[in-house]
Amino acid sequence: MGEKVMYVGMDLDSSGGDTIHAIIEAIEEDNEGVVVEDYFTFKKVKAPNNMLVKRETVEACLGREWNMDDIHLYMSSYFGFIEDWDEDQMIIRWNNPDK
Repeated sequence: MGEKVMYVGMDLDSSGGDTIHAIIEAIEEDNEGVVVEDYFTFKKVKAPNNMLVKRETVEACLGREWNMDDIHLYMSSYFGFIEDWDEDQMIIRWNNPDK
């Protein structure tokens, strides 16, 4: 029997253009097994069990400074629990991934 995978992630408004592309590129760089689904008006970005979004990686992908709070402008929803969110990173994960 295969291992059960529980995804966490977020939906990002596609109107964010280059910023959305940089956030997705950063998520792919900092997490294993990232899946991106394109629904035209939004992109669903998900990763197995936990997702890390690091400000410095987004800035490197974007080529300029970026504020973690600006993710509010593009994240229309998320799934999982936001375990940590400060000026440097956001971590989304399930509290009990084994259940």
